[in-house]
Amino acid sequence: MPKQVDASEQRREIRDAARAVFARRGVKGTGLTHVADAVGLGRSSLYHYYPDKDALLRDLVLETLREERALFRTCLRGPGSAEERVLRLMDANVALFDAWVGLGRVTIELRLGDAKRFRRFFREVRTELADVLRAGQGVGEVDPALDPDLCAAVLIGAIDGLLLQHLVDPQALDVEALRTELRRVARRALVP
Repeated sequence: MPKQVDASEQRREIRDAARAVFARRGVKGTGLTHVADAVGLGRSSLYHYYPDKDALLRDLVLETLREERALFRTCLRGPGSAEERVLRLMDANVALFDAWVGLGRVTIELRLGDAKRFRRFFREVRTELADVLRAGQGVGEVDPALDPDLCAAVLIGAIDGLLLQHLVDPQALDVEALRTELRRVARRALVP
């Protein structure tokens, strides 16, 4: 009797292996043969799940966006004041910096390669963050002079800019000190 394979689990294993290979070799330097070897499949078996590298990259982009969107939603939709939710978002992102270092190269390449999806993602998370800031303004928790849309863009830009610095030079910035400073800066910007 042939072995039963859970197709969605197999795709997840392929994506996990692909992330590691892409992180090591870069997107351009990685072929499906490299991914098949890493996951322990023959090339023809891998083609059953992903007919080409573009299909695998599309799935990786979608998975990355789902994970990032879930992180933002968990932080921003949770309990607490607007300030607490924004600080929770800062903390959650900074806590992942070390994990993201290994995927930094592939993340940058994926973002550049699929700008349309990432553009939509950034618009969604900026809007959600701006809505939290507006709600905070409505109850006096956030400075009423602050432009929620621009502030959301600045906060997300700060996270991404710090992540980029950490990717390029992971030893330069102490992540815990960075988290503390980012919280201090966000508090000063938000509190009336």
